[in-house]
Amino acid sequence: MMSNNKQKLPGYQQVTEALRKINALSEASEAHALLCALFTVGAEVRIQAWMDSLMAGPIETGDIMAAPSLEVLKQLYQTAKQQFHTNSLSFDLLLPDDEKPFYQRIDALAMWCQGYLSGLGLMEIDFSKGSSEVQEAVSDLIDMSRLQYDDEVTGRQEEERAYMDLVEYTKVAVLLIHSEFGVKAKQQGA
Repeated sequence: MMSNNKQKLPGYQQVTEALRKINALSEASEAHALLCALFTVGAEVRIQAWMDSLMAGPIETGDIMAAPSLEVLKQLYQTAKQQFHTNSLSFDLLLPDDEKPFYQRIDALAMWCQGYLSGLGLMEIDFSKGSSEVQEAVSDLIDMSRLQYDDEVTGRQEEERAYMDLVEYTKVAVLLIHSEFGVKAKQQGA
């Protein structure tokens, strides 16, 4: 265990393979984002309920073939939960490594935003009651959920910088939403 007691997200590829082995219906970034959305607004998320929501069908108790995959998902859950239940002002998005092709990273970021927005939708949050900054952040996340890479290369460095800016903006948007709606949920006893 790390000395600062901060858990690390499993790798994107590791989660992708785990989900594939258990015939999950969700992509890695989408699964993580859904979980983050629920934790953002202070929901009590049962690990088994979250894992069941990802799968096409039930996994038999004691299935030794599924056990390693379920451990990866458990690590993903525990890390996300820790990031939202501590006073940390940072968290990581589950996205492909920088060495992966640009289009895969853009697609994963769009999928992350889609999963996050879906999770917020499940919680029926009325963002019109939030600050103008939160409303703008949600609108931006909606736009980002529609990102597509069109193969029109304008300059690798510029694209990489823009991608990194979008990733950082997404983190800030999530923390902003959490600061307003996660706190309100706790105050209301939700």
